[in-house]
Amino acid sequence: MKIQVTIVVCLVEMICTANKGLIEISGSNSAVMQNVGLDEVTLTDGFWKERQEVNRKTSFELLWKLATDDKKGYSLNNFKVAAGMKPGKYQGVSWEDAWLYKWIDTASYIYASTGDTEVLDRIDSVVPVIAAAQEEDGYIATQVSAGKHGGRWLSPENHELYTMGHLLTAGAVHYRMTGKTNLLDVAVNASDFCLERFKSHPDTMWEYPFNPSIIMGAVELYRATGNRNALELAKYVVDLRGATYEGTDESPEWGRPGWGMKNYLGGADNYQNYIPLRKETEVVGHAVFFTYLYAGATDVYLETGDRSLLDALEHLWGDLTEKKMYVTGGISPVHKSPATRNPYGDERKIYVGDPVYEGVVAPYELPNASAYNETCGMVGNMMWNWRMLHATGDARYADVMELSWFNSILSGMEVDGASWSYTNPLRWHGKEHELLSHDLRNRHVPGLDQICCPTNLMRNLAAYHAYLYSVSKNTLWLHHYASSKLNSQLLGGMEVKLNQETQYPWDGKIRLTLESEGEFSIRMRIPGWAEGASLKVNGKTVKVEMNPGTYAEISRPWKQGDVVELNLPMNVRMLVADYRVEACRGQVALKRGPVVYCLESNDIAGDYSFEDLQIPMNAKWEVEFRPELLGGVSVLKTKAIVEQPAGKNMIGGYRALGEPSREEVAIELIPYFSWNNREEPKMSVWLPVK
Repeated sequence: MKIQVTIVVCLVEMICTANKGLIEISGSNSAVMQNVGLDEVTLTDGFWKERQEVNRKTSFELLWKLATDDKKGYSLNNFKVAAGMKPGKYQGVSWEDAWLYKWIDTASYIYASTGDTEVLDRIDSVVPVIAAAQEEDGYIATQVSAGKHGGRWLSPENHELYTMGHLLTAGAVHYRMTGKTNLLDVAVNASDFCLERFKSHPDTMWEYPFNPSIIMGAVELYRATGNRNALELAKYVVDLRGATYEGTDESPEWGRPGWGMKNYLGGADNYQNYIPLRKETEVVGHAVFFTYLYAGATDVYLETGDRSLLDALEHLWGDLTEKKMYVTGGISPVHKSPATRNPYGDERKIYVGDPVYEGVVAPYELPNASAYNETCGMVGNMMWNWRMLHATGDARYADVMELSWFNSILSGMEVDGASWSYTNPLRWHGKEHELLSHDLRNRHVPGLDQICCPTNLMRNLAAYHAYLYSVSKNTLWLHHYASSKLNSQLLGGMEVKLNQETQYPWDGKIRLTLESEGEFSIRMRIPGWAEGASLKVNGKTVKVEMNPGTYAEISRPWKQGDVVELNLPMNVRMLVADYRVEACRGQVALKRGPVVYCLESNDIAGDYSFEDLQIPMNAKWEVEFRPELLGGVSVLKTKAIVEQPAGKNMIGGYRALGEPSREEVAIELIPYFSWNNREEPKMSVWLPVK
């Protein structure tokens, strides 16, 4: 098909030589720090190096093979059909295009990090196919143009804006990582088309970006090109969210359909388009939808300085993390349930509202066995916190990132990188466990309808090393810990080189060796769980603020060979939930450092029922690293109590209380992220405490 070519008018030379960070915020006046480039950090050893290798050698290759397999009709084939390159009809879900776009993100990150020309050649082979599938006015959505749906804009559920949003991100990322503009031109055309569509049809388009990848994509496109239309598109979508609502005569700040609302066109809690973002008081709805919305709105704040957005986002972050987040960082408790709201903080005003899918419905409603916790929602939450971290410099956002990465994100992928799951419950009853969604009982490879989470996890894991460090004027920030080398510049131009050595997360010792000179500050995050952390420079204790959940700062002239040693105590802790989380009453979860643990039924010595185990309140824990187990993990070993109930008279599903028999049994707990990798045993994060 013929497409309209847009010449990107920007300072190409300046952009191409800018750093290759995850988000390009070098021109964002509201950012308190800047990304370092993917080409400025190298993982050298340890946990994240190993996981990136699995991602690169297994996940990346498998998802490329599937995406480009013409016989099975995966993503690339749909573009060829839409471009008229071959006969056929669209196959797969309505968001299949995003598979290829997120693969391009991944490949671009890998190329920027390694210079692998074979990866670049693969990208070069698919970009012309994407360009050929774009229509003359800039529209591109193969789920429509290749025949799955009968025409444009027939339903928001057709995901046209969602897939174009990922195109915008891919175009910007591909350009910044490779310097090539061919996919960028496609993205600019699509962005211009979307902006015009919104302006000319606001009465219908307000509900289309319900899965709002378009916001992050448009801002990244603006950052890459300087094209103000892209930023205008992002602002337009954020401002349009819930804009059909004007309240009621009696309560102009809040209302429900049918209560005399003015100008009410629609909207639903599941999509966060019922109440304007700046007026929203609660996190409600689909986890991917709200995390993408909040991440995109944070991007808009970073570019505009609109404080009303940041104020709303900080409030919503508090609501989510304090009342609606699992101990693993999971944030989508329900598969399907009615939403509840308490807009005035008055119990008499609570109402039951719209159905919510795969998300949040009410405070403290955190079931374990039926938890959904879609992997994409966990990734979205991590991406939102990354942006909030750069907007504020507050370590609590890095704490949530770490919690998500080590637990709720990695749990969505098998340790061998060859299969995935959408659902991440905290309790699993084994092979017969019934799920309440489309997910499978066992881990699986993507089919025609399971492509979202594998590609989202893959692209962020490929770029993990870029999450470790940030820079500001004369300051280096260390957010996360992994063996790595850094060669970057602080704002102001000072060169900084260092080598980080650590066995984190299995050991809390972090050693930095300076390989450059200069006077500047180093800020190292003290995780919220790290009571009693200590810091030394060249073997001598440094007296600085070391409060958990903050950054410890050392300012001094540095010389080559200077050594900084941070020690984070790795005590095993038994955690209890807020008493309002009824699913966790009388139970404990085990955590060591950033890693949450679980018990699987095949790690119990002897023939005992999984359900009869209890953890003593005074349990003694032994930590043992097992290099051969699950890719190399530390296990927690202790003696549990087995209480087998004595009562035998059954009353329905209940048993009369009787004096139980009691004995000790040896158990081992594994990191939660590695559950369900050894057949399909029973599993639980929360365990009864005695």
